[in-house]
Amino acid sequence: MAGIVSHLPFPLSGRADSAVASYALKGVQYDIAIAGMPWLIKADDQAVMTRAGAPVRKEQVDQQQEPGEQSLASWWLRSQSSFIGGAGILYQDPANDNQYAIRYADSVGVNPWTNGQVTLLRETSQRIIDGTTDKHHLVGWSDGTDRYWSAVGTALKSDTGSATTTITWGGAGTIRSLTSDGTNYYAADSVGIYRGAGNGAGSLIWNTGSANTTIRWVKGRLMAGIGPSIYELTTGGPALPVAKFTHLNSAWIWTDIAEGTNAIYASGYAGSQGAIYKFVLDTSGSVPTLSSGGILAAQLPRGEIVHCMTTYLGSFIGIGTNRGLRVGEINDNGDIQYGPLLIENSSGVRAVAAYDRFFFAAATNAIEGKSGLYRVDLGQPIQDNGVSAGQRYAYAADLQAKVTGEVSAVTVFGNSDRMALAVIGQGSYLESASTLEASGYLTTGRVRYNTLEPKLYKFATVRTPVSISGSVSLSVLDPGGAETSIITASEGSSVLIEDVALSTPALPVEWLALKITLGRSPSDTSAGGEITGWQLKALPGSVRQRIFTLPLSCFDKEKDRSGQMVGAEGRTLDRLEAFEQIAARGDAVAYQDLRSGLSYLVVIDNYRFEQRTSPNNNGSRWGGTLWVELRTIADVVT
Repeated sequence: MAGIVSHLPFPLSGRADSAVASYALKGVQYDIAIAGMPWLIKADDQAVMTRAGAPVRKEQVDQQQEPGEQSLASWWLRSQSSFIGGAGILYQDPANDNQYAIRYADSVGVNPWTNGQVTLLRETSQRIIDGTTDKHHLVGWSDGTDRYWSAVGTALKSDTGSATTTITWGGAGTIRSLTSDGTNYYAADSVGIYRGAGNGAGSLIWNTGSANTTIRWVKGRLMAGIGPSIYELTTGGPALPVAKFTHLNSAWIWTDIAEGTNAIYASGYAGSQGAIYKFVLDTSGSVPTLSSGGILAAQLPRGEIVHCMTTYLGSFIGIGTNRGLRVGEINDNGDIQYGPLLIENSSGVRAVAAYDRFFFAAATNAIEGKSGLYRVDLGQPIQDNGVSAGQRYAYAADLQAKVTGEVSAVTVFGNSDRMALAVIGQGSYLESASTLEASGYLTTGRVRYNTLEPKLYKFATVRTPVSISGSVSLSVLDPGGAETSIITASEGSSVLIEDVALSTPALPVEWLALKITLGRSPSDTSAGGEITGWQLKALPGSVRQRIFTLPLSCFDKEKDRSGQMVGAEGRTLDRLEAFEQIAARGDAVAYQDLRSGLSYLVVIDNYRFEQRTSPNNNGSRWGGTLWVELRTIADVVT
């Protein structure tokens, strides 16, 4: 009978040794071979040869800070019921800080900031149309009616959200900067600084003679950055007082001014170098006075310049740069310890405002290619890099203008909880008081269960209120880049997204992500879809391993299936020790079924040798049954 030769496609671990050798039949009709060693099967009523599937689950202990899913049987689960950690994760995998439990990949048009709930954001509408390339300036104010001032080009207007008033502000040039003390506005052009009350006419109060002018009302006084100098404008005029500080670089430009607990801060740049200076208040007298001389409070990395900044709640500072947004903290000495770039945007961040516990930062062409705002939750740190390095905070895309163009201004609308923003080349946009976005979505991180092994994703659940307003739709995103719609639950229907079978992907994949889309109610524009959590169920997708249990004949002399005798005195012990050396390596070996011609790559999980009689003192009469348990680690190799 011709021999059957079977070869493995590659040596494991790069080792080409006898462990992965194969055996070719040569006369004696052996039944199997392990690592090139041939054996005869000794199977009967007492010694049973078996093939079985290997267990695919193991006992697990849940060691996460939150009780949950590792200790549950049958399914591999991943769930989420809080989204207050905001956007920015790639994989929805457990970690020691449990960020996966509160964060997600990205979102558009939804509000994740109420714990255990995701709803639609309010939409924006265009209020003041302006197609020029001039920079916008916005400042919110109220005289019992919520309003904001809008300055663009040579025009200054006041808008209530329903009516717009054009203001005669006193100047004729392009407005370079705008601020307010609460009831009065201050507008600066390349000639000077003008003041007016409310919607009333303004007049010149300070001569500046510079197009590089930035004004802000901070610490009960008007501060101005004019050219390379900083001025405190409290009394007098129209001539400028002596500068409080002049930068050594005459090309220095001041970009913004903000207030802290014990100091006033001014940001600026020259060329590729940006920095923030502080001006300390002297409180020894009856009225706090501003000390002369600027002290460096924060140095930006070379190539990064500050466009804008806003301080908030005494200790936080939002810094918008040409590279994005940084959030910093002001220490007891008034120095700024800023964190890494929290939000990166190729267009930079040119405006920041604050309300409640949030920073609202300009998002130029960053929300699906359109402009709007990011929101940063100062009450939700997501990563502590140490005191000297600052922290990272939860953030997500927020209001949308749904147009392209640089967002150059943002402000709180009067005394309300609404925001107004301005886009160069478009105009100003105001957040609605009650009308929600028509739709919005949230995309989860990639669910891979902390392993690269393929998985079979079978069921998904999205928790919604019992009575749905608007709609909630579920789609899946797979590694191939496909988005497949699964189900939609709509207002007035009885459809629930509960253990919905996933028809795709049909084959095992490494990861899967969910996209949950919320829709506005067709009957009530103030109501819309809402979710409180989601869950994904999967099974291991790897090819299931097999277990071979083999009773092998291990005697000095043996007879093969054709009746041919093989062996000699003392053969058993030599073969047994040789096999034990192979098993001790723990490496993969070739298991060949010489009768069928099939070959497998296996590991030797266990073995034992059983002998019914004692060997002689001279070492002869060894013999018995060698039980071997093999586990496959690769498909059949023919």
